Amino acid sequence: MWMLHPKSVIWLQPKLIAEIEYRAWTDDRKLRHASYKGLREVQDNAVYELD
Repeated sequence: MWMLHPKSVIWLQPKLIAEIEYRAWTDDRKLRHASYKGLREVQDNAVYELD
């Protein structure tokens, strides 16, 4: 596995957010029964980080 030099990384703000519906998280942090609902523009209440 290769590593990027920190100065070569460019972080971007999302312009669109994918709406995903799911039933649960598995023990290995994967979505169970996930389904794609569509794209929408970023809004103030949009969360785009995983804890």
